[in-house]
Amino acid sequence: MPERIRIAITCGEPSGIGAEVVIKALEALSDKEAEFLLVGPRLVWSRAKAIISGDNIISQRVLETPSPAPEWSWGVESIETSKVAAEAVELGAKLALAGDVDALVTAPLTKSGLASSGRNFPGHTELLGAICGGVPTMYFAGGKLIVALATTHLPLSMVAQSLTMDSLSGTLERFNEALAGDLGIDSPRIGLCALNPHGGEGGLLGIEEEKIIKPVAAKARSAGVDVIGPLPADTLFHQASLGAYDGVIAMYHDQGLAPFKMLHFHDGVNITAGLKIVRTSPDHGTAPDIAGRGIAREDSMLAAIKYAIRIAKVRNKRQR
Repeated sequence: MPERIRIAITCGEPSGIGAEVVIKALEALSDKEAEFLLVGPRLVWSRAKAIISGDNIISQRVLETPSPAPEWSWGVESIETSKVAAEAVELGAKLALAGDVDALVTAPLTKSGLASSGRNFPGHTELLGAICGGVPTMYFAGGKLIVALATTHLPLSMVAQSLTMDSLSGTLERFNEALAGDLGIDSPRIGLCALNPHGGEGGLLGIEEEKIIKPVAAKARSAGVDVIGPLPADTLFHQASLGAYDGVIAMYHDQGLAPFKMLHFHDGVNITAGLKIVRTSPDHGTAPDIAGRGIAREDSMLAAIKYAIRIAKVRNKRQR
């Protein structure tokens, strides 16, 4: 019998819905599918269990963070709760790097919380890049659409100056490798969004298509990558949702996330390519408005765990 995949799952921001959706998702999974390690204070997990079922019994193994669970109110983030959330990510990543687990699934935390805990990173992805090495590429997966981001957590005013041939080439390379290697898509077809309206109209509405995106696409095609673009995003996403493309690269955060969440608001998964570890996460935040009420949907967390198992199996098989 093959060994079960070992998955570490972080607690996320304790005052949010992270631990709740993890417990709900695990109740929908069979122990035969994987072995799960919950990373974060036992009190965080037991309080979440209590709002779901009335008891606080946690059957999975728990790995405590260096900092104990602070006192907290549901929906109220603090420096202390943020510290626990960040420590859980750091601990889980180190376990994955050491080979003690096969994949890491991260429950939601906040960017403000990372900052208040002393971590100068705009999000999970950047923090994990610093811990694990490599150049992380953020992409989002659902049944109808898979979208990668050429730039991530930037003000819109900084997107054009941050988009370079080197950065876009790297994103395209890592995304193509993830689609083909981790997700098993044979010769994936990738669509590149234009940055400017109407694809730049030949330079009338912007030069990034002519100076950056077209040369990157041409170079990738010469190397055997099946990539089309740049194409206007409004057309490209419609075509991709109908199956014309296996993946899309958006030039900035909301260009990619707005259409993706229209289709996959409840079941989308955030996956990080380019790391030395397998990392997935639900595609939603801490939801302070509903935290502690027991009504959070676990669809996205469940999908994130399933993707982590799927990718870990592929990588483990490849390494044998």
